[in-house]
Amino acid sequence: MSRVLVSIILALTVIATGCGTTQPTSAPAAPEDVLSIWHSPPSPQSYPPNMSGEVHLGKSGSSDSELETDSLLVQNRQWLDIVVESRDIRLFFYLEEPGAVHFEVVQRYSEYSYDKPTLESLVNPHFNPVTGRILYGQPVPKETEMGEDTIYSVAIRLFAEGLRNSTSVDSKYTIRFINSNVTEEADISYEVYKLNTTPDWGYTYYDDILGPWMMQQLGGAYSESKWEQLYEEWYEQFE
Repeated sequence: MSRVLVSIILALTVIATGCGTTQPTSAPAAPEDVLSIWHSPPSPQSYPPNMSGEVHLGKSGSSDSELETDSLLVQNRQWLDIVVESRDIRLFFYLEEPGAVHFEVVQRYSEYSYDKPTLESLVNPHFNPVTGRILYGQPVPKETEMGEDTIYSVAIRLFAEGLRNSTSVDSKYTIRFINSNVTEEADISYEVYKLNTTPDWGYTYYDDILGPWMMQQLGGAYSESKWEQLYEEWYEQFE
């Protein structure tokens, strides 16, 4: 079982301990504003990016083979689209492949001076609608021919939520690029788009709705197969 499932199981177990609230037998619906964003097409959606730029990465092992963008202040529970393109070198989100470039998303909370590489579980986006999704480019690379060059593109949609039980609300996001190619330098471009906020999603939804429903259906006795069946039932609205 993946680390994503384990972490969610543990979270839901803690959430629902001692919960006696009656829950519906059918899977609860996600908020309409969340589903609207989840199913909307990738950015750009007729508006300019909130942050964009280009980076040049040296060969793997050089001092400039790893670079990070400036930070972007993001509201708590806001959605982001991040679009990254690489010229002539394969590009991945979080997957460190030989001869390729990969990028990570870093979320920082000034209250704790906390640097947290987030959303690693998006390489396997199933069961993860509260974190985000890969829009295109992974696992099958998106390639576009531009003259003699090949442009590799990856787009991801993220849900930005602060730390649980923290007074910190907004956070700063940056993108970190790493070149694993030992013979070629890399030219990368990126765009970040702020989408709407969904205040009833994230921890609020898990604590108040999904967690109690899951534990009620399990009847207080955990079964991995039953848990996965229930989660699949709930997840259908995101497919």
